Amino acid sequence: MFEEKDDTIMARWLAGELTEAERADFEASSEAGEYQRLVKGIANFEKPYFEKEVLRERIWKGIENQKTTKVVQIRPLYYAIGIAASIVLVFGLFFNQVKYSTGVGEKMVVDLPDGSLVHLNAASQLTHRRFFWKDNKTVHLKGEGYFAVTKGDGFKVNTSIGNVSVLGTQFNVKARKTQFELYCYEGRVRYENTFEQQDVYLNAGDAIRLKNNILLEFQHTDQGPLWQNGRSQFSNADLRIVMNELQYQYGISFTYEPQLIQGHFTGTFVHNDLDLALKSVFIPMGIAYELSEDQKTIILKAR
Repeated sequence: MFEEKDDTIMARWLAGELTEAERADFEASSEAGEYQRLVKGIANFEKPYFEKEVLRERIWKGIENQKTTKVVQIRPLYYAIGIAASIVLVFGLFFNQVKYSTGVGEKMVVDLPDGSLVHLNAASQLTHRRFFWKDNKTVHLKGEGYFAVTKGDGFKVNTSIGNVSVLGTQFNVKARKTQFELYCYEGRVRYENTFEQQDVYLNAGDAIRLKNNILLEFQHTDQGPLWQNGRSQFSNADLRIVMNELQYQYGISFTYEPQLIQGHFTGTFVHNDLDLALKSVFIPMGIAYELSEDQKTIILKAR
């Protein structure tokens, strides 16, 4: 098994510098096929078209105007290998990131290379490396995702508000802007935020929430996130957070006076009926609302 960086292995393979044992090991790996497809793709690139006379004139003018410089001879074979290796390295680094995104009201199931599953909620994004996954099982999450991770070491979820390390478990991470929630449904997870010096372990039935950078720990009895069944659930949540989730699910915007949304909401709303969702949230809060003709803007008013 290789312990070198991906780009170093690829460059040595392309230059023919791997030993027989290393080459056989590399070419038997799942990543070798990806690299070979990149090389074939580069080989199929067409040369750009140039107007010969215009190009010749520019070259001669450049030669006449330049100062005398020292000429260095480059061995053709190594020169060609160097160019090809550089191009492949650039393409390898560029294509080494796999990205999955969901839009407004969309959901997606992502099957990771080790068999782990990630269920992405609306307006969310997940990225991970394409090559040598088992050497670095790290995913980057923006938004919300429910994870069912296969047993094994090293799986980590990175977010802008802290990281989650796991070992064969099921959990839900919500990391939207300044909002962070972590629910553990099975196994054990670790939440770490070095910036805020926060570190806590969660077992099944444990959950945490960040509020104004304060870590709140509590228990839950849920078997899984309710959003997978087409509903969003909240417990004493700032109304602004609930409205943000309505925007993620329905692609709407709000018009309101700031003092109108100072309350907290406990309850749920559905993802497939805008009017019912608005009634579920704003009627208990004592807030009236109107929909624009295109049903994309919600005007909030005091009752």
